[in-house]
Amino acid sequence: MHIALFFTYEISAKDWLVSGLLSREIELYKQILSKADIEFTFITYGSDEDIEILSEFKKIKVIPVGKYLKSKNKIVKFIQSLFIPFRVKKELKNIDLMKTNQLMGSWIPIILKLLLKKPLIIRTGYDLLDFSVKENKSVLKILFNYLLTLFSLLFSDKYFVSSANDLSNLNKKFCLIKNKTIELRPNWVNVPKEMKDITGRKKERILMVGRLEDQKNYQSVIKNLSGTELGLDIVGEGKLKKSILDFGKENNVEINFLGTLDHNMLLEKYREYKFYILYSKFEGHPKTLLEAMSQGCVPLVLKSQNIMEVVDHKITGVILENEKESLNKWIIYLNENNNEFKKLSMNARNFVVNTYSLEKSLDVELQDYIDLINK
Repeated sequence: MHIALFFTYEISAKDWLVSGLLSREIELYKQILSKADIEFTFITYGSDEDIEILSEFKKIKVIPVGKYLKSKNKIVKFIQSLFIPFRVKKELKNIDLMKTNQLMGSWIPIILKLLLKKPLIIRTGYDLLDFSVKENKSVLKILFNYLLTLFSLLFSDKYFVSSANDLSNLNKKFCLIKNKTIELRPNWVNVPKEMKDITGRKKERILMVGRLEDQKNYQSVIKNLSGTELGLDIVGEGKLKKSILDFGKENNVEINFLGTLDHNMLLEKYREYKFYILYSKFEGHPKTLLEAMSQGCVPLVLKSQNIMEVVDHKITGVILENEKESLNKWIIYLNENNNEFKKLSMNARNFVVNTYSLEKSLDVELQDYIDLINK
């Protein structure tokens, strides 16, 4: 069995490596290779350096196509990308199945599907159309993402979403499309079988993980923590780093940037903290939330439909109704009531282990391949 995996548009294996995501993103495919007689071809948007980065995996061939996207103009680059299927068609002629890592860039395997007559899985980690609306993107960008979603639904053999809310929304938005196959495939985490003792964790410093962008709502967290003795530790990089630091100083909240961490180091970092905050204005099905819960952190999250699929208020974490509800109140309560903290911590971990473990996803992933190839 030979599977072609298409990276997210403009993302390379080097990007995964630099951002610390390589070990996490590759884990599913490592496990598949150890369990089944499968070969992969990764189509990345980097240079030949991607071949070297992934060279330890003998059954993964890498086709870097970044050299075909030389223009800095987005429209010209998109036009250049339309020729990629014809450039790689010969190398992919013997594959059995194609899969995308995200929706963005799906036009390339769609064209290849028409050329090679091979089945196609389009996997999405979040609703790109919904995100573009919430981010107030231009009408042209929203239209592009609408058409991309539409054609991806029309031409894919299976279309995977990571949350039940996304599944419901897409079925409503594209209700006129007949015979579409949208299925739920949530994100997974590779959870250690045992967890270190949760005692001795940091009580007055809170962990956040994510890109330093407006969507993650860091300034609202800082405003909420103003006037308390709580500090904020942030794993991530982005364009808002200076403004977040300045806003912290203005509000007398100590901000500590931890930079980008390799995924294995990040898992160790979670174990240092009692509390993990996710305050995003909108989210898909965040892996960092699942990871934090799997390591015994109690999540304090801002209410949203997708997040409520993961966090059950006062059962597996704390859901704040709005940005003004006090984080400090909940942290004081859980620090003073250790049995309650332990209950939420263990419930959170157990929920992730039982619902989102890599082992469960691995079996489903393999069955998806078999079903489509034998269809």
